[in-house]
Amino acid sequence: MSESALWVARAVTLERIIERVRLRISDGHIAEVTSGVAPEAGDTRYEDATLLPGLVDLQVNGGDGAAYDDPDRSARERATRFHLRRGTTSLLATLTSAPIERLERALACLASDVDAAGPVVGIHLEGPFLSEEKCGAHALEHLCDPTPERVKRLIGSAGACLRMVTLAPERTGALDAIPRFCAAGAVVSAGHSCATLAQLRAAMDRGLSFMTHVGNASDWPSRPPDKELGYRRSEPGMVGSFMCDRRLSGSIIMDGRHMHPALVRALAQLRGVEFLALVSDATPAAGLEPGRYRMGGLDAEVHAGGYATADGGLAGSVIPLVAAVREAVHSAEFSLQDAARMATATPARLIGLGNRKGQLAAGFDADLLLLDLDLHPKAVYRAGILQPPP
Repeated sequence: MSESALWVARAVTLERIIERVRLRISDGHIAEVTSGVAPEAGDTRYEDATLLPGLVDLQVNGGDGAAYDDPDRSARERATRFHLRRGTTSLLATLTSAPIERLERALACLASDVDAAGPVVGIHLEGPFLSEEKCGAHALEHLCDPTPERVKRLIGSAGACLRMVTLAPERTGALDAIPRFCAAGAVVSAGHSCATLAQLRAAMDRGLSFMTHVGNASDWPSRPPDKELGYRRSEPGMVGSFMCDRRLSGSIIMDGRHMHPALVRALAQLRGVEFLALVSDATPAAGLEPGRYRMGGLDAEVHAGGYATADGGLAGSVIPLVAAVREAVHSAEFSLQDAARMATATPARLIGLGNRKGQLAAGFDADLLLLDLDLHPKAVYRAGILQPPP
């Protein structure tokens, strides 16, 4: 049996921020959390640090120059190490739109990386069943309808490792595909879509429950012309639908560029932090120096300001999830407790891991992130084991 203990100045729990905290670890799990205590002999001490649960990222395409569609396992492991060392102890390895044959191969490779203990806890398939009008950085030529055959092939390749699927609900065949993906154990999400409120509600009736990067590659409330009515009607669009239908949870790319911080705060106030997950949407360029790179079939440029563009638009992000937590606190004025929840307990619960990930409580995995006073990673533990620094 492996036993250890940490003592830290403060820790963030779901209920409150506690001080002078001792956390006892046994065999990779949290055995006990006590507060208001002095450190004991043998404890690893962090005098000026704040303890959070390890972060849970629902959308990670890669990092450190490596992508999750790479057949080379060592490349995929390099991407995972990049995020792990920055505090993301659980993640969904994300595949973007590609030919079905290529996705089958990538899913089969990724399935061998998945472990419920982490760090790769599942796969997020973002495409190819997306809207051409909202393709964003996805290659237009790879987009297609979710026919029964395509759905069967993708589920067969991923098996139980498929945790999330992003599709456009308005595509032909989507309403039939949604319950099939749900039955395979995946959370079905609307994204890269022009769906109306009526179309989204029809999809929700079939099992859709999530919205991928709300406000990006998705329509805001508008007044489109209606020839039958003879006037411009009010249409909630994707963002408005998220605002008004409480069956939907969603994700936000909190890098300060994909959505204005004031809007993120307003959405969280309206829906609650228990329904909103921060994601990095990190591309393989995360962690790379400024320059031009080939990513997902696109030529993208990483800028010195910490963002990437392709064809005049943003191309995913180049941040680890801890930067989104920092941005939420500094730019959107979230409390650290709320920002942490959106990157830990909320995403863990949404993908069915809320009983073992995302909380500092007895019985949970000892996945831990210690932040310094500026909210940068000071130390990271996974399953109770200290990880190498970034």
